[in-house]
Amino acid sequence: MDSFHECLVTRRSSGADIAKNIGIGLLCLVLSAAVVLFLPSWAFPFHIVFVIGIFYGGFYLMSGIGVEYEYILTNDEIDIDKIMGKRKRKRLITVGIKTFENFGKIADAPAVGSDYTIVQASDNSGEGEYFCDLKHNTLGNVRVIFTPDEKIVEGIELFLPGPVKADYKRRKLLEK
Repeated sequence: MDSFHECLVTRRSSGADIAKNIGIGLLCLVLSAAVVLFLPSWAFPFHIVFVIGIFYGGFYLMSGIGVEYEYILTNDEIDIDKIMGKRKRKRLITVGIKTFENFGKIADAPAVGSDYTIVQASDNSGEGEYFCDLKHNTLGNVRVIFTPDEKIVEGIELFLPGPVKADYKRRKLLEK
């Protein structure tokens, strides 16, 4: 029987995201003031059009800053997509669970070398984050950091290779 689960996680805003939003808002205000002050008064209808255009552009830029991650578990394969501004989708990685070399909570993660590619797809909360280490065909050694829900974790656990599953269960028992 096929198993299918999906999970959508919203990344929390960082200080840089907040600074970008403030900067865009201030830029919109400055540009609007410049339009009102420097266009001749006989072109008043154009003032309104330009100001509305400026604020629409600012809103468009601000809404594009938000990021979500979607995890799709289909049988023994997990796809991780990045959704930017609820407009654009980018596939970050697709991996087979049977290729996992290590899996568990991020607190239990061993250090990785500089030869690893890190795929960061978590909500930045620090809670409920998991990692998996694997060898990818094109990326080489990869560590994926993500924040799945309980159904995704259970689905992954079903298809983990024997030694990885045993190690994960041992760490899970030690947690309790």
